[in-house]
This record gives sequence, C-alpha cells and structure tokens, in this order.
Amino acid sequence: MRRGHFLVCMLILGIGSLLWAVNLDAQPEDILLDDQSVFTDRSRPPVAFPHIQHIDAEIECSDCHHRFKGGENIVDEAELEEDAEGIKCSSCHKNETGFQFKPDLDPTKRNLQQAYHRMCTGCHRQVSKDKKQSGPVTCGECHPKKKGVAT
Repeated sequence: MRRGHFLVCMLILGIGSLLWAVNLDAQPEDILLDDQSVFTDRSRPPVAFPHIQHIDAEIECSDCHHRFKGGENIVDEAELEEDAEGIKCSSCHKNETGFQFKPDLDPTKRNLQQAYHRMCTGCHRQVSKDKKQSGPVTCGECHPKKKGVAT
C-alpha cells in the first residue's frame, strides 16, 4: 500500500512539473513594448523586452505581474498566459498626457509609461545596488536609436 501511495505521489509531482514547464514554454521569448494606441507621440523607439531572459533568471512572475487588493499582490500565476484578459500593463495603467516621474506616486495612479519605467528601472537599480548583474537603467539602453531611422 505504501509503495502505491509513493508511486501516485511521484506521478502527481511529475505531471505538475510537466504542466509548469509547458506553461513556461508557452511564454513569449521577447515582447515589443509598443502600444501604439497609447504611445502615439514618442521621441524614442519602443522597447524590446527580453521576457525569456527574465524567466531564465528565475525572477518570479508575480514580481512584475500584479493585481493589488488591500495592499497585497493577489495575481494568480495560472492567469498569466499570453493575451489573457487583464494581463497586459495597459489593462490597468492607462496613458495620460504629461508624463512626470514621481517616485512617491500611488502605484494605482501611474500611467503606462510611469508603470514601465518604475517597474523596469526600479528593479534594475535595486539589483545593481545588490551588486548583481543588472539590466539597463538609462533611456538609450532600453530605447536604442538606430542610425538613419526616424522615430
């Protein structure tokens, strides 16, 4: 009887691991942050976000994807499928004119551009502060201008 329980447990763990791996494989490798309905007048090109690089770095999905209720991130990682309703930043963070960086701005009031900048550069700066290899923190590193290409 114990052997049977052990085999059932191993089977369940194996199936769970397989489903988790399949879900990761279903994620896009790169995402172009180019919401043309929001960023209609920009001075720099869109950002090519290396999604798979963040997954490979074992960054928790909920570190970036969030839905806050009562100050707690209640996002269910099972919801995080490509093109799932409400998963894109622009689902909650709308773009309003007059971008100004305000570090103490209520996160629920950040427009899309503020949300991207705060999430991405904030994390990269913290990782760098922790003396670990970090992602870009300057405008030109995320938004590289190509020679001869008008933006």
